[in-house]
Amino acid sequence: MANTTSEKPGSSKRNEVVNLRHGGKKDLTCPRCHYRRDKEKPRHSVPELVDSEKLRGAVGELRDAILAKGKFEEEAFMLGVLEAKVRGREYYLAACSSGRIDISPYLGQISYHKGSWKLPATEAAVPRIDDGRWTGDGWRTIKWEKVDIPLQEGGQAIPHIDQTCAAMKLLLGLGCLLRGDAWGAVEYVRMSEMYYVGPRNTTASRQWHGEGETCSWTAHSCRPCNIRIPYLLCDIASNWM
Repeated sequence: MANTTSEKPGSSKRNEVVNLRHGGKKDLTCPRCHYRRDKEKPRHSVPELVDSEKLRGAVGELRDAILAKGKFEEEAFMLGVLEAKVRGREYYLAACSSGRIDISPYLGQISYHKGSWKLPATEAAVPRIDDGRWTGDGWRTIKWEKVDIPLQEGGQAIPHIDQTCAAMKLLLGLGCLLRGDAWGAVEYVRMSEMYYVGPRNTTASRQWHGEGETCSWTAHSCRPCNIRIPYLLCDIASNWM
C-alpha cells in the first residue's frame, strides 16, 4: 500500500486536516458566478475540492496494480480517484490522464468500496482547442450545465488549458452522471491524484509532489486544472449571476 509509509510525521490527526485543495480554497471568488465560494447565499454545493486519506490509499492501490505489469517505464501520467454523495447516492470514479493506458482492468484492485469503481463515460470527454475554440459541446459543470472556460488570461493564451488531466475527466464524468433528475443535495465530493513518472522517462515534469499538509506523495493540481476546477464546481443558478 503506497500510502502506509508516506504520511508525514506527526499526522496522527490527519483525518482532521485538509491535505490538499484542488482548485484553490473555498474563500476565493468563483470565476463563473463571481461570488465567494464559501458564501452562504448563493451557496456553492462544493465550495472546495479536497482529498482524503482513504482516497489516497485508493489511488495508491490503483497505481500499484498498474505498475505490477511492468509496462510503463517510459510513461508519465496522472491517476485520479473521486468519490461523491449526491441526493443520497454514492459515486466512485477513477481516471488516467493518458489516453494510451486503459486502467479498467485494475479498478478491482482498489479495496476501498471494492467493486464500485467505474471509468467516466466516453461522452464526458475533455474538450480540446481547435481553431481557437473549444471542441464538441464545450465544458460542463458538475451539474451538467454549460460553462465557458477562457482560453486566454491577460491577453495571452493559457498554456495547456486543454490538457486531458485526470481531474477534468473525473469532474466531467461526475457531471454526466448527475445531469437531470440525479442532481440534488450534495453531501460531499472528494478527489485524490498522484503523478507517476517512469524511471526511463526523460521528458515529464516532476513538480506535482509534496505540497500536501499530511501526505508527501499525492499530487496537487497543475495550473490548468487550478484554473478549470472552480468553473466546473460552480452550481450557482444563472438568475444569481
